[in-house]
Amino acid sequence: MVRKNVSMEDTHLQKLQPFLDKNNGNLSAAIRDAIELADAALEGHESVEDALEYFTEGSAKYPEMRNNLIESGECILISQLSFRWLIENTDGILVADELVSELFNPYQIKSTSYLLEYLNKRSMNHGWGIEASLINWEEDRTEVIVLEHGDPSLRAFLAEALSIFLGRYLNLDVSFVHRKSNSILIFLKEYKSDAEVPPGIRKNFGTLDYTFKEIKNRPDFWTTLVERYMMHRYERVNLNRNVFEVFLSGGVPDITSFFEAFAGKPIREIPLSELFIICKKVVSVTQLVNEIERTSEGGKMHVKIRHQFSDETVILKLVELFSKVFHAAGYIFEVRTISNLIIFEFAGAC
Repeated sequence: MVRKNVSMEDTHLQKLQPFLDKNNGNLSAAIRDAIELADAALEGHESVEDALEYFTEGSAKYPEMRNNLIESGECILISQLSFRWLIENTDGILVADELVSELFNPYQIKSTSYLLEYLNKRSMNHGWGIEASLINWEEDRTEVIVLEHGDPSLRAFLAEALSIFLGRYLNLDVSFVHRKSNSILIFLKEYKSDAEVPPGIRKNFGTLDYTFKEIKNRPDFWTTLVERYMMHRYERVNLNRNVFEVFLSGGVPDITSFFEAFAGKPIREIPLSELFIICKKVVSVTQLVNEIERTSEGGKMHVKIRHQFSDETVILKLVELFSKVFHAAGYIFEVRTISNLIIFEFAGAC
């Protein structure tokens, strides 16, 4: 037993009063109980200051605020596991505008700095544990929003809602999103938007948004189509009506307009490397052939198309179909067929 003199003011003794009452006025026993309680309170906190801030600000606010929100019907309790499932299984679908407006008031928030200040305050009051800050990326002086800590699913949800707000109300778009284990970096760029969600936000957060909306609009059609594709292991061909009509009539359609639509420019302005990428997209969508790949042989570019057709007439039509595209783009090439392989060899260096 180590005995030491302890100096305390009246305020400290008053705080020890509950422990003194418990121990019949025995100060040593009261202090021991206080130490045990302090030890339990420090668990899960990095410092005494962190624990004090949590218990003096956090715990006093969260239960009262939480109960008020539940009683008013504005919020409900949901387990972390359920919340994570919900966020992960709606990944790629943009957060609705009304939900974004509910989180961040567009009539009150007029700048990025105030938006982050508002988010930090709401995070503290609701116990989210997420911290938002704005930094300048040194390489190109790009403004970057950093969201750190908190639950990863909640952090991802807030990053998306925050980005949509920036696009809708503050004339900003997202050029890139870097997700780390404990943070999300949102790289910003200026963008004037009337009503639509900017393309960068849709690319980084809403890749499946249009798809799910279309499925909801015509569920019977898309459900049946997916079932058929799965049943036939994707051995089905998907063609536009006018293209199919040309094939039925015995001709070979001109599909250069599809390439121009993909590239957003005339066929003559599409580089060969980009033309190949679009070819892969067309093949993936139509399932006309099995695979298309690009190789370099003897300093020249080769495009190899693999298919499963055995009829010579059908193979020749495939050759003519792709040849029309390459000719329209202004490229010189030679073509040969070997069994289930069509090879285009382009003149000049890669």
